[in-house]
Amino acid sequence: MKKNLLNYKGLYGDNAQHELGNFVHHELLATRSKLYNWEINEHLHTDLFQIFIISSGEGVLIQDNNKIILKAPCILLIPTNTFHGFEFQSDVCGEVLTISEQFMETIFTNSPLILLELNKAKQYSFNSDNEDSLNDLLYLKDKIVKEITENNTYKQLCLQSLFQLFFVGLHNLNSFENEKETANNRTLTYFHNFQKLIKKTLPESKLIKEYANDLRITPVHLNRICQSLVQKSALQVVHDYAITEAKKYLVYTSYSISEISYLLNFKDPAYFSRLFKKQTGFSPNQFRSSTIQKE
Repeated sequence: MKKNLLNYKGLYGDNAQHELGNFVHHELLATRSKLYNWEINEHLHTDLFQIFIISSGEGVLIQDNNKIILKAPCILLIPTNTFHGFEFQSDVCGEVLTISEQFMETIFTNSPLILLELNKAKQYSFNSDNEDSLNDLLYLKDKIVKEITENNTYKQLCLQSLFQLFFVGLHNLNSFENEKETANNRTLTYFHNFQKLIKKTLPESKLIKEYANDLRITPVHLNRICQSLVQKSALQVVHDYAITEAKKYLVYTSYSISEISYLLNFKDPAYFSRLFKKQTGFSPNQFRSSTIQKE
């Protein structure tokens, strides 16, 4: 195993540093997959969100040591900082849209509920029952691709509007929990900014009151926000992120348990191990061993 996580600032296989800004990119699925014999190793993009639109053929999404069948027609969303890999059949046809995290935040400035939904990888499958919805989404995709290739004066504004319509269309396919629908934009924005702060700092390096201070609210208010949206305390949200990051290091690197605990800024490896077991039901060593056995 490697010591470092396979992490691309840009697109897969691109190790160059880029100023992403409002980066938007489109390519055929075959363009990159064919270069790697239709197998994309597990990796993550720190600052890029991806949309895979598979129109024919099949593939497999590899995530968290699980294999998930992708059968056309489907749309797959891969958020930033999400480990994923693929095994595609050579006859698969599809497209990939890649958007910078900064542009995603611009798109959803006034729609933080949708941004909250996009925190996890999700596959949308289509059949005769929702064929009209798929056609609407493909129409918007074609408009997006056309806009990317042209240099119109209001290109960014057009792309922002088209992506909003695209994601709203996907959102309408969901049966998202009713209580979240009633959350106001300010509450959702606070929670999203809290998530961003967690990602920017090592999970155990700040106290909840410090996160609250950064958000200009009280710790009590921050806890209420987390409870209302995800039914967890603010500390549990921080711990969830820490455990997710720990799992990546346990599965994809050869760092020792102590090294991982220090990388995540846990001062005591024993405390890290206790928390990991409490959250997952396995010790870090047990979790690592179980994933190796699956392979």
